[in-house]
Amino acid sequence: MKSFGGKKIGFLLVVLIGFLLLWGMDPSICAAAEKTPVKIGVLTPLSPPGDLSGGRRIVWGAELAAKYINEEMGGVLSGRPVQLVVQDDMGTPAEGVAGYRRLVQKEGVVAVLGAFHSSVTLAVVEASKELGVPVFATYSSAAKITESGYPTVFRILGLSQDRVEYWMDHFKKAGIKRVAQLCEDTDYGTEFDKFLKEYGQRAGIEIQSAMYPRTATDMTPSLLKLKAWKPDFFIDAWTPPGAYLVAKQAYDIGLFPQVPMMAGYDWPVRPEFWDAVGDKGKYILFTGYYKPGMPVTKLGEWMIPRYKSLHNEDPQFLVFNSYGNTLIIAQALNAAKSEDPKALIKALTSTTFNDWNGTVKFGEEPGVKWHHVSPPLITLQLTKVRQPLAETKVVWPPQFGGDGKIERP
Repeated sequence: MKSFGGKKIGFLLVVLIGFLLLWGMDPSICAAAEKTPVKIGVLTPLSPPGDLSGGRRIVWGAELAAKYINEEMGGVLSGRPVQLVVQDDMGTPAEGVAGYRRLVQKEGVVAVLGAFHSSVTLAVVEASKELGVPVFATYSSAAKITESGYPTVFRILGLSQDRVEYWMDHFKKAGIKRVAQLCEDTDYGTEFDKFLKEYGQRAGIEIQSAMYPRTATDMTPSLLKLKAWKPDFFIDAWTPPGAYLVAKQAYDIGLFPQVPMMAGYDWPVRPEFWDAVGDKGKYILFTGYYKPGMPVTKLGEWMIPRYKSLHNEDPQFLVFNSYGNTLIIAQALNAAKSEDPKALIKALTSTTFNDWNGTVKFGEEPGVKWHHVSPPLITLQLTKVRQPLAETKVVWPPQFGGDGKIERP
């Protein structure tokens, strides 16, 4: 028995040595062993006081992109799989910077996407200048983000001033003369306050604005003052969950829907909005970038049915944008043939990319357009409680079928 055992052990040693020799000689075996994941960071709000429902959808979009990259594209850099590393920034600058540093210095990610709150993104951008790993401002609209001119910053989104200028065009066509606004005291809210007053003056439209801390829960005193001013239109320039409180309280005091109300972006289509306000949310308007039925590329066609099957809702722009950001990073990695941040940034600025709704090319024009692409805007109105995004009314602009008319009770 002992002799047999010794022969068996010797045989196994010979097989092992032979395998190791083949390992060293066969390039395909070596290549397979080297296919370690390429990590992409997702830094986004997943707990209060951040917009956690928005952050969750950003993660969902990135997850579908990773699936597409690994299963349809065959990975990146000659077959290496993409792995997402998710970090909660809690919607606060301190957590955002700490999370970015962890993703870069501990996890070794090649790029970071998912930035939502502008105040967080501005802080993260400063850290990216130091560490050199690119950041995609997935849903942060503050002009200062791209005005920085930092080589690490990229964005596909409508700027705050783009949206305000777009609104003014609609207001003038609709004969709206007096616009009230309630905004949060973040970079997002203060920019809307600034540009609404600036563009309103240019357009000959009177503006009355009030501001509260983002964590406030009772905005009734200012809402009553704004109602007494008798506006033609009201803007809710908050991020959830505060945005839901503003909408509900505006209804409770009789400001809305007697006065049309606009959300700064597409948060009213989330189920959480209806959970918070019930039938008080009917007739709210919002500005977004997509309605089901609009043309998309093959990348968009691949994602839409899978997202709806997984999450039982139409994808919003932030889902599409995180999906697209992740795909663009993957395409840039292949163009660079490297995961080195400098090579990746060079590829991001010299390549035209396929996105979910067309092609994207990042320019280096100084100012707010630095590494920035602005998609077309569309204003929609929810005319029924829990109305699917596909059934919303197109209000503006005319090229998407809008006539400028707003439905009222």
